[in-house]
Amino acid sequence: MQQHYFLGIRIPSDVQPLAEKYMELHMLPDRYKVVTHQDDLHITLFYLGACDERKISKLVTKLRSVAAEHQPFSIQVDGFNFFGPSTGPRVTYLSVTKNLMLDRLQKSISDAVKSVTGLPSSDRFVPHITIAKKRKTDERLDLSPDLFNPHTIQVDHFHLFAIHPQQLPKYKPIASFQFGHDC
Repeated sequence: MQQHYFLGIRIPSDVQPLAEKYMELHMLPDRYKVVTHQDDLHITLFYLGACDERKISKLVTKLRSVAAEHQPFSIQVDGFNFFGPSTGPRVTYLSVTKNLMLDRLQKSISDAVKSVTGLPSSDRFVPHITIAKKRKTDERLDLSPDLFNPHTIQVDHFHLFAIHPQQLPKYKPIASFQFGHDC
């Protein structure tokens, strides 16, 4: 099977207690097949899927230029939410406050990926930190969104991750892109 990749922002370990709170509160490990390992917490900026080494090499060069055009910024993790019905959502996550700098970064990355790989860019970007996905029970849940005092995270780089589904952690950074540095 060909190696799969994505571009994302790794979330620092001080966010893990927020994820654990909701995992325990809603018994997510008992109800979901995939519970995110603490070292795998991230915000996906672009999912590449299978990609050959030649395109990855070109993309890394392009992404270094993208990173050089951006300055560090901060984001805020502000709540618990989900995709799908509250009785059985397919994904539960920590939400991220709307952020213009993050949106601009994602758009720049999306444009770079499209120029190198031809993959279509998505106009829909909902930044989030997945904590559990893929239901393993049919049990009816009664989840509701929950806001909490925003937790600030400094963002000064992003990564190209290789996905290793059979390992923990699953996501291995293979390239890092520091903002404001033309390498």
